[in-house]
Amino acid sequence: MAKKFYLKERHNPQFKNPYYVACGQLTKKDAKQKENSLYGDNFMIAYETEKEYNDAIEKLKSNGQRVQ
Repeated sequence: MAKKFYLKERHNPQFKNPYYVACGQLTKKDAKQKENSLYGDNFMIAYETEKEYNDAIEKLKSNGQRVQ
């Protein structure tokens, strides 16, 4: 099974803007588990290649978004 690269978009009601967590390469099952949250919402964004994933992280950072 091919693993994809994932970014987690985290929406916390206490913050005005979402922030992102670089999760790396995961199975679809593991990514789905990371969407679970007791408070706020998580959305997993999948990328087919590591280059697409890294480019997305750099674009978010250059747009002033927080990426952990």
